[in-house]
This record gives sequence, structure tokens and C-alpha cells, in this order.
Amino acid sequence: MEKFDLTKLDVAIKYVERIAEGLNPVNNLPVENDEVLNNPNVIRCMYFVKEILEEVRRNDGVIGGRKDKKGEIMFPIETLDLFQYQEDKTITHVLKQIYAPVEELNVKKISAMKINAWMKEGGYLEDEVGAGTGKNSKIPTEKGKLLGLYVIEKEYNGRSYQAVMYDKNAQEFLVEQLREMLIV
Repeated sequence: MEKFDLTKLDVAIKYVERIAEGLNPVNNLPVENDEVLNNPNVIRCMYFVKEILEEVRRNDGVIGGRKDKKGEIMFPIETLDLFQYQEDKTITHVLKQIYAPVEELNVKKISAMKINAWMKEGGYLEDEVGAGTGKNSKIPTEKGKLLGLYVIEKEYNGRSYQAVMYDKNAQEFLVEQLREMLIV
């Protein structure tokens, strides 16, 4: 999260408020015959900007950490800068590593299912019906293999399954894509 100089923030709030009131922001005198500053749309916009700046002021100059309808904090995108490749992992473990720096916060997360759907849409993964089980599983396409996705056999509770692994290139690609996904 980024913190701003509170003195500069106070001045910005004062200037925006003056502009919204149709005054010269520097000398606080009425502005005469100025179509821009007296435009109702500009005035409404200035009041809107003022509200935002006041909210930043109430948060002691800190931005980021906005909450959604469920009270979850939006993922601070700058946290992605902390990501460093450690080893090849499944998507679930890659996401755990990405979210580790903000673990104590109630952060809105993108699920592995959503990532898999996005990777499928992008042509990196496809569904394959298991011969013995009849269940769908994800496997890398040729495009996915070129990106750094591959499959290994794993076992859990005595059952064997295929896990899609993300190598260094695939993980770094995912982190860059998350920057775009989280902004939306």
C-alpha cells in the first residue's frame, strides 16, 4: 500500500474544494467568466475528487486495501512485485505463494478454478476425460506446454491423479496476467 504526504493531500483537498465552489484555487477569489470552472459537470467532478481525497486523508494518506461488498479487501497489486519463483508447483500452490504476504488480511482472491478457466480460454489448458474415471481433468495444450505447463502423476488418499505443474516461465507469466485480472 502506498502512503502520501498528508500536507500535500490537505492542500489538494483545499484546492479542489475551491474549484468546486467556483473560486480561484490559489487566491480564493471568485472566478469571473471562466466557462471551465463554472461548468456544472466540472463542479460535480471536483466534488467527487474532493470526496476521494478526503477518504485518503481519513486513511492517513494510505491508498489501497479498498473493500468490496463482502468486506474483503481488494488484493494489493504491488504485492505481486514480491513474487519470486521457488520451484515448479500446481496452480493451487502458486496462488498460496502469491497470497502469502497478505495472508493475515481478508483479501479477495482469485480461485484456482477461475485461473484454470482463464488458461482454458487462452488455449493453454484443455479438458480431457479420464479413461478409467470418466472425470474431466485439465491438461496442457501445445501452447500450454510451450509456456511451461506439464503434467505429473500424483497420489492422494490412495488414488492417483494428474496434476498440471507450472514451471518458472509459466509462474512468471501467471503473475503478469494477474496484474491485469486484478485491475478489472
